[in-house]
Amino acid sequence: MRRFKGEKGFTLVELMVVILIIGILVAIAIPVYNAARAKAWTGACQANMRTLDGAIETYYATNEAYPASIAALAPDYIREVPTCPQSSGVYTWVGESAGVVCPDGHTY
Repeated sequence: MRRFKGEKGFTLVELMVVILIIGILVAIAIPVYNAARAKAWTGACQANMRTLDGAIETYYATNEAYPASIAALAPDYIREVPTCPQSSGVYTWVGESAGVVCPDGHTY
């Protein structure tokens, strides 16, 4: 392609280099984003389980018995039953030996 006097623009090589640099930056950013998201999910799940453990212990102190299920805690001991941030499932109360279990099977 011929350039006329006074015409300015980018060459194909310059555009390809810019696209390559953007591709490298995206390839670096995606795994970092996924790791941060997984860490946030784990932290939120742990916080939910600590909240539920506290509500269960308060229920036990008040009633001298553990609740039959997590649903028995609402609305007196917790405002609403939290859901898992990753799978949107509900937590289960296994018993005083195992405690609260995440829908994904995690016990933190």
